[in-house]
Amino acid sequence: MSNSTRYPKAIEAFKEEAKLESTANSGKSLLEKKWVSVVRLQKRVMELEAKLASSSTVFDSKAGGGGSGAPADMGRLLPKAPCKTALNGHREPVTCVAMHPNYSICASGSEDTTIRVWDFESGQYERTLKGHTGPVTGVAFEPNNGNLLASCSSDMTAKLWDMSSGGQYSCTKTLRGHDHSISGVAFAVPSCDYLLTCSRDQTIKYWEVSTGYCNKTFAGHSDWVKCISVSLDGEWVASGSSDQTIMVHKISNGAAVQTLRGHEHVVESVCFGKKPIMAMVDASLAAAAGAPAPEDNHPYSYLVSGSRDKTVRLWDVLRGECLCVFNVHTNWVRSVAFNSSGKYIISCSDDRSIKVCDIKESRCVRSLDDAHSHFATCLAVPPPTSASSYRIILSGSVDKSVHVWGCS
Repeated sequence: MSNSTRYPKAIEAFKEEAKLESTANSGKSLLEKKWVSVVRLQKRVMELEAKLASSSTVFDSKAGGGGSGAPADMGRLLPKAPCKTALNGHREPVTCVAMHPNYSICASGSEDTTIRVWDFESGQYERTLKGHTGPVTGVAFEPNNGNLLASCSSDMTAKLWDMSSGGQYSCTKTLRGHDHSISGVAFAVPSCDYLLTCSRDQTIKYWEVSTGYCNKTFAGHSDWVKCISVSLDGEWVASGSSDQTIMVHKISNGAAVQTLRGHEHVVESVCFGKKPIMAMVDASLAAAAGAPAPEDNHPYSYLVSGSRDKTVRLWDVLRGECLCVFNVHTNWVRSVAFNSSGKYIISCSDDRSIKVCDIKESRCVRSLDDAHSHFATCLAVPPPTSASSYRIILSGSVDKSVHVWGCS
């Protein structure tokens, strides 16, 4: 027998003194209130989710995000001082650096003939890749999953390294065919089944990754080809040269699309990017107003270049036009890149600084003076295909270090 049936009078007296409702009525009332609250909250959650979906659609349409789901503040990820970490260990100047598309791993190449692999989040050294017999001049992670690392050297070879978990960072292929120093390397996106290299022998070669065979050779420059970049849709390869020009070839057939002239010294760095975000917004507004869009408008035809003439230039490749010249450095510009959104250009120079230029405003909006104690030689930004959330930028220098910069 329960207490409620054994002491009915005591229970009722207690309820009366405490001014409580009966147990049955109280339970029923509380349950009804809870269900009403749940329904109200569920309706509110559905309303907020609908607003979020609507806001995301508007942002993607204006920012050219293509529904990627990137957070709104990804448009302004700019390096800030001081650097978070300095990665030290190379015995000679750092010439190149690359960032893994998915993990907090980076690779740096040096004149000491080695490639060092680091965890840039913890600042820990992972291991050294040895195999080149001359200065390492370029490194590039395969941008889809980062299971391969490509490197090139003045020893006239390019190498492929297995960076998968079971690969033990081993060299799987050595590509031979250039007649002089190789100065740049890049994977042919989006499939990444092919690799491109450029050389002092004035050519660009197109290699099949699976076999290591050279399938094509692009010619046209009259001097050392210093750098290359592949457009994000894999349609073109741009190359900068000591002949002071930038050539753009169509990868599928090797045809020369454009020769861009304007630099007055060696072109040290080129980088393809997506159409600048503000240009996309302006184009969408023009379309809404009924203005016709240019027939040759292409979202991946924008290129930035840096030169020993101390300038950074922005180009519309299909039109062959220089859209803007940034005179922000006082010495050779060694490396250039777009930030995640395409709204900003980041560059480093022998003046030891890193500069950030706003494309729409055509001016420098951030300057990291004395970013290194010697010439700043190279930059690495998160790849456009990156699945990681690391908000950092890397820079290498003649001071033998790689600096890790936080972004805001």
